[in-house]
Amino acid sequence: MSIKVDTFEDDVHFLIVERGKEYFDAHQVLMLKQTPDGWSAVIEGNEPYHVLLEGHDVITNWTCTCPFEHGPVCKHIAAVLFSVRENIRVNRAASNGEIDRWIDEADADTLKRLMKIEVRKSEETKTSIYHEMNKRES
Repeated sequence: MSIKVDTFEDDVHFLIVERGKEYFDAHQVLMLKQTPDGWSAVIEGNEPYHVLLEGHDVITNWTCTCPFEHGPVCKHIAAVLFSVRENIRVNRAASNGEIDRWIDEADADTLKRLMKIEVRKSEETKTSIYHEMNKRES
């Protein structure tokens, strides 16, 4: 069995998909990384579970360290599939200029709100903004 990332909901039991979406929406997929062979992630659950997916757009093999034994795909793998799909879509939007276009077309209030969110999440962003704005005041 293989799973296409774009349409994985067609291949996974709907209850598993729903539970995986809950984990994804709650930002419980941590440390998603693309590897030469596929993807890896840690899921924050009752304890941290490690997920490995082989393949990039089509997943050919998968493992999770959770004790789930009721089917081939657990909710943690489904959560990672949601994250992988989002990652692919974000990278595609960035590479084809769509994100730049959105930024160019956004109003000032939207950009300010997004920057405030990013400053709270990222020390690197906070430092970059500090340096840029500090230059203007000098």
